Amino acid sequence: METNVEEILKILKIERMMPFPEYFRCAITHSSYANENGTESYERLEFLGDAMVGLVIAHKTFELFKNIREGELAKIKAVVGSEKVLADISKKIGLANLILVGKSLSLASGDELDSIYADTFESTIAAVFLNFGFEITENIVSNLLAEKIMDVAQKKLFFDYKTALQEYTQNKFATLPEYILIEESGPAHKKNYIFEVRINGEFYGHGKGKSKKEAEQLAAKMAYERLIAK
Repeated sequence: METNVEEILKILKIERMMPFPEYFRCAITHSSYANENGTESYERLEFLGDAMVGLVIAHKTFELFKNIREGELAKIKAVVGSEKVLADISKKIGLANLILVGKSLSLASGDELDSIYADTFESTIAAVFLNFGFEITENIVSNLLAEKIMDVAQKKLFFDYKTALQEYTQNKFATLPEYILIEESGPAHKKNYIFEVRINGEFYGHGKGKSKKEAEQLAAKMAYERLIAK
């Protein structure tokens, strides 16, 4: 385990002594491993890390883009802080390779583990904060996510409204959005679809597209923008 802690610090380019190495051990321990081995999982750290990562993204975006309105800033933050992006970063820097999982997850595929990779990124950032304070934490997160922030702002990284809406509703309402096909029209080679999206049974948006995927994305866009405008 000490080797894993050293590897984390190497990945993050931290060369300082740490007062609380146990936080880094905990940060890479999934609940499946913790339950099998009688240790603590990263879940509490992930709660703190989620807030830390979101704060740094919001601060960096706010400073970089002086002329972008709040709604656009929120979209950038949602994409950069999404499970997919954080999982990709975790895999890219090698953090994902250090995660301790139980036997029940030992044969899971990479895609199935993406949520764990993203969570572990956040829990590790929490461990950095608890050991070294906000300034070092902000520098690390900014350096790791700066390229993604620019990609989203320049429309190089697709804004997945369905994913953003799902993550928002999970956090805010502890539920998932429901997509309902309202209308299907046109000949087989030129279909049009209209979908509604509902949250806890309440209508939040609709979308029309030439494919079900497009219509759902547009419905999610309306719902997401309605929610963040509140």
